[in-house]
Amino acid sequence: MTKRKIIYFSALIIFASMTLISCIETDKTVGTGLIPTDQDIQINIKEFDIPVQMRASDSLQTIFSGSIVIGDYKDSDFGTMKAGSAFQFIPSQKGLTFGENPVAKSFRINIIVSNKSFFYEKDEFIPQNFNVYELTKDLDSTTAYNNSITEDHFGKTPIQTSGNVYFGTDSLVMNLSLDYANKILSLSKEKTDSLELYLKEIKGLYIETDPLPGSIMGGRINIIDPSNIFFILTYRHIDTENSIDKDSTLVFNVSSELPNVNRFTHGSSHLQEELPSDKIFVEGLAGIKPYVDFNLVKNQILSWMSEKSISKERFIIAKAELRLPFEYPEDFTRLTYYPSQLFLASRNRTEGSSLIFYEPIDDLRFTETNGAINRSLKYYSLDISSYVQSLIKDNLTANKKEIFITPILQKTDYYSGTTYYFIQNILYSKAILNGNSSQRKPKLVITYATLPN
Repeated sequence: MTKRKIIYFSALIIFASMTLISCIETDKTVGTGLIPTDQDIQINIKEFDIPVQMRASDSLQTIFSGSIVIGDYKDSDFGTMKAGSAFQFIPSQKGLTFGENPVAKSFRINIIVSNKSFFYEKDEFIPQNFNVYELTKDLDSTTAYNNSITEDHFGKTPIQTSGNVYFGTDSLVMNLSLDYANKILSLSKEKTDSLELYLKEIKGLYIETDPLPGSIMGGRINIIDPSNIFFILTYRHIDTENSIDKDSTLVFNVSSELPNVNRFTHGSSHLQEELPSDKIFVEGLAGIKPYVDFNLVKNQILSWMSEKSISKERFIIAKAELRLPFEYPEDFTRLTYYPSQLFLASRNRTEGSSLIFYEPIDDLRFTETNGAINRSLKYYSLDISSYVQSLIKDNLTANKKEIFITPILQKTDYYSGTTYYFIQNILYSKAILNGNSSQRKPKLVITYATLPN
């Protein structure tokens, strides 16, 4: 056989084999009918309207938050929000001796601002008047919340004497009252050697700002690391050893190990409503927030299950997604200031005490992006599958069914890489969600299966 014929026959064989293979069809009906119809599991989707209220999230825990928050913001919807902070300061060294006849020459507080929060770029460098007051009551575990500090906790007259106008730069230096400085210099050695005795006499300071005047809207919230506040006291005294007048300097600082409490007051309580039809507001810190009584949601689900003759034992949730829709604001740049993440949180009491704390539900920990804003689909998506399954099976306590929807704060441990989740109690924010009568209203979307009998 010639070489030409060999090539011809080889090509023919390859073509024939390919033709035979391509003619084989897959029968996708194989196995059909082997599973009884009463054993077949179907996946279905059911949507429920969620009755969302608006309530103030008062008694937000702000002690030991890791940040001192000072500022104010005036909003056409929320009214005036004010943030002030109470904190203690201590000598940078123990065993202070002031010499004989100490007299203060100057007393300055130096503040380095770590971060700033504002809704409009025009507010980044607006002037703000800082006011410093002497604390008259102790900071302890009873002053743990945003509303714990009242005007009874500090003096009526500010003790700053100059330098209190802050223009949003990196730092602020204020001169404080020499009378207050001399109060420190009058302490006995026994009191300067004992932290407890020192803090009984020098209880600390409270700082807040004046809101913008008149009808001007806007403002700025200043966020400060406690370790970035320090004091310099310069005084004159007699050096008894050398019998001469002498100038000395003392340094004081704010320790993160001592309590500092942020005080937040909000003017948005008038927005509280049972079923807001048009808009649902989300206000940061201790302001107005969406609130859901999940007892009502549970009743909706159980009523529907009864109509469909589905028992709790046969109802399996593959996914339960809470969708909170919103519309693009006229000024689309406003979306930049919407919270990046919202989630469910219950208001709890510490066992054996009256302490209140807000805690995100466990479903938040499934993924770091759970509850994240979706700007393209225009809604927040919250995966609460485990929570809804527990809700239906009556595995939740009463307080776990009374839920606020709130901005979330994430903190990651530098050494372990573990991410922890808290209620956002540092950064102020605003978002407008669709109300209960909107075309795109809040919904619970359940993907479920029903087990055969």
